[in-house]
Amino acid sequence: MTAEHAAFMPDVPSLLAGDDTLTDPELPVARSLAQLEAMVKRELDLVRYPIKSWVLPKIAPDGSRAFDVVIVGGGQSGLATAFGLKRERVDHILLLDENPPGQEGPWGTYGRMRTLRSEKYVGGMDLGIPSLSIRAWFEAQYGFRAWEAMAKLPKQLWARYLAWYRRVLDLPVRNAARLAGFRPDANGLIALDVATPDGMQTLWCRKLVFATGIEGNGTRNILPFIAALPRHLWAHTHDTVDFAKLAGKRVGVIGGAASAFDNAASAAEAGAAEVHLFHRRAELNPANPVAWGQFNGFLAHFADLPIEVRWRFTNHIHSFKPAPPAETFDRVASLPNLTRHAGVSWTDARAAGDEVVIEATDGTHRFDLVILGTGYILDVTLRDEMRPHADLIALWRDAYTPPEHEQNPNLARAPYLGSHFEFQEKRPGEAPWLRSVFNFSRGAQLSMGTMAIGLSGIKFGVPRLVHGVCRQLFVEDADLFQDGMKVWQASDAVTEK
Repeated sequence: MTAEHAAFMPDVPSLLAGDDTLTDPELPVARSLAQLEAMVKRELDLVRYPIKSWVLPKIAPDGSRAFDVVIVGGGQSGLATAFGLKRERVDHILLLDENPPGQEGPWGTYGRMRTLRSEKYVGGMDLGIPSLSIRAWFEAQYGFRAWEAMAKLPKQLWARYLAWYRRVLDLPVRNAARLAGFRPDANGLIALDVATPDGMQTLWCRKLVFATGIEGNGTRNILPFIAALPRHLWAHTHDTVDFAKLAGKRVGVIGGAASAFDNAASAAEAGAAEVHLFHRRAELNPANPVAWGQFNGFLAHFADLPIEVRWRFTNHIHSFKPAPPAETFDRVASLPNLTRHAGVSWTDARAAGDEVVIEATDGTHRFDLVILGTGYILDVTLRDEMRPHADLIALWRDAYTPPEHEQNPNLARAPYLGSHFEFQEKRPGEAPWLRSVFNFSRGAQLSMGTMAIGLSGIKFGVPRLVHGVCRQLFVEDADLFQDGMKVWQASDAVTEK
C-alpha cells in the first residue's frame, strides 16, 4: 500500500503493512483495479440484453440532435442515474455539474466528516453489477482483511471510488457547467441555458433530471442577524472554508446536527485557539429514524403509500432531529480546544472591527469567524433556475391539507411529485411539460421517501426514476414506433422468399 492509501485508511492502519489478502486465494476476485475493470466490462456484457439503442432522435432548433436526457448534478445520484439510463440503452445523455472535476457533491468540498455516515455495506451505485460495488473496488486494492476490519468507509476513498466509477463507465459529465434556466420550446423539447467558462450556451433535451442533492430545492438557512455581518466574518457549513487559516483564531459554530459538529471539529483540529459549539437543544436525541428505515419495504415502497400516510411518516421523522453519530460525538469530545454549549441559542450579532460579537442566552462571546450549521430552507422559489416556473409547480400544500395537529409549513413547501419523481403541474393543463422534469433531489423526500437523499436510497430510487424516464420516452413516440414496425414488417428482412 502506498502512503497515500494509508492516509485514507484511519480505521485499519495496522493492516496495511501486513497480510491483507483474501481468506481464500482461489476465490474468483480481482486483485487489482485493472483486473476489476476487466470484470466490470465482462459482467456488463453478460447482462446487456437487449443491446440496441432505441430512443428516437429529436432535432433541436440549432440542427443538432437534442439530448434524450440531461442530468443536472455529477455527484453520486447523478452518476448512478446516468448508469441506469445507459443500462436501459438510453445513450444520448449528458451530465452537467457546476464544479470542477473531483468537487462534485460533498465529498471533496463541504463534507467534513471523517467517514461516510452509512455503514460500509450500504450499496446501490452498482445497480446489481457486483464488480461495480464499493466492496469489490475496495478489496481489489486493500484486500479482504482490511474490509472486514473497517467500520465505515473514509470519505476520501468514497470520492476516489466515485471518480473511478465515472471513468470505468465512461459517463459523459461536463464540468464547470451551471444550469441557469430551463423552459419548454415549441418543438416539445426543453431548452437549457447553461453558464460555462466560455459564456452562456443553449442545449436541448427531451427529459431533464435534477440530481442536485441537499440544496436542490432551496437554499442555505442563514440567520438574519448573521447575514447582516460582513461576509468574511461568517460561513455556512456548505461553504468552502480554509480551516488552515483558522490556526490561533477563535471560532463559533451553531447547530446540533452532524455538519455543525464536523465543522467545529475541523476548526479545532486545524489549530484554532478556541472553538465554541452551540446548540439549542440541551439533550440531543440519539434515535435516528433513517437508521430505523433501513429495510427494503420502507426504502422501496414509501412512495406507494397513500398521501396522508406519507405526510404522517415524514412529519414524524422530521420531529426527531437526531443527534450526530457516536463517532462524531467522540471526535468533538476528544478535542481540548473545543467547548460545547448545550441548550444555548444565539440571539444577536454585530461586527466589531474584525471580530464578531455574539449575544447568546449564556452571555456575550467574541469570535474571529462564526460558522452556521443551520441547515437548509426548502422552497423552490429560492432557486434561480426554478423561480420562473415556481407558480406552475405543484407543492404538497396544493395536494394535501393535513389535520390541524399535523400542520408543518416547511413540509408543505415541498414539491408534490408523481410516482417516478416527475414534477406535477399546479393547475391541470397549464404546464403539462413539467412532467418531463424529474426531481431526484432532497426535496423529493416527502413524496418519495429516502430514495433520493442518500446511499441507502439509490438502490431503489434510481431504477424507479429510470423506469419513469424510459416509460415517457417510449409512450410519447408509440405512434412512430408502430409506423417503424410496419415498415420493418414490409421490408425484405422479414418477407419470405
